[in-house]
Amino acid sequence: MQMGDSGAPIRELQRSLAAAGYDVTADGNYGPATARAVRLFQSQHHLTADGVVGPATYRALTGSDMPEYRIVIQRSSSGRQSLSWHPNPQSRSSDSWQTGTFAGQTALAITREAQKYIGIPYRFGGTDTQGFDCSGFIQYVFRQKGVALPRAADEQYHLGTRVARNSLQPGDLVFFSTYEDGVSHSGIYMGGGSFISATTSQGIAVADMTSGYWSDCYIGAKRIL
Repeated sequence: MQMGDSGAPIRELQRSLAAAGYDVTADGNYGPATARAVRLFQSQHHLTADGVVGPATYRALTGSDMPEYRIVIQRSSSGRQSLSWHPNPQSRSSDSWQTGTFAGQTALAITREAQKYIGIPYRFGGTDTQGFDCSGFIQYVFRQKGVALPRAADEQYHLGTRVARNSLQPGDLVFFSTYEDGVSHSGIYMGGGSFISATTSQGIAVADMTSGYWSDCYIGAKRIL
C-alpha cells in the first residue's frame, strides 16, 4: 500500500492508524497525510520508514496479515482509466484466476509505474511515451525501476520462471497469441485477473483476462522479479 492507492483496504489501514493515535482521516485515499503517519509509525516501531505499507508494517499496526484484494477498473467521462483496490475477492471465473496478494515492493512499484501511462497511444515499434507497442511498453516500465529486459515479446517470454494461471502475482508478465501463432502480445499482470498492456484500440489500457478474448488468447506467464 502506497501513495495514490485507494479503496476499502486503505480506509481500514487509516482507521488502524487513527486508533493508534495518528492524525489520519479514514477517507480511503492514501495521500500525504497517510504517508506521513505511516512513516512516523514505522520510525517508532523500528521499521524502514519509507511510507509504504508492506507485510511487516501492516502486521505491526493491525496484528494481522495483509488482506487479499481485487482490482476495480474505473473509467471517467473522458475515458481515462483508474484502479482501486477492494477486499474479499470473489473468483470471477471457473478457471480460478488468482485474485491477488500483495507482491514484493519492486513488483508493486512496477505496477504503479505502469499505471502512469494509461491512455498513451499505441505505436508500432514504439518504446517511449510518444507511443508504445506491447513489448516496448513492458521494457520501458521495467527500465524505470532498474530492471533491464530484452526488446521483443518472444524474448521476454523466455525469461524468468513459468507461473501457473492460478498463482499469478502483480508484476508477472503475461503473454498471448493474437494475430499469429506463438507469442504476439504481452502485458503486466495487475492482480484480480487484470493486466495492463499497449493495445492497438485503446493505447495503454487495463483489461480483464479472466474471460472473453484475452482469456481465449492467453498462453502463459513468467515471473522475473
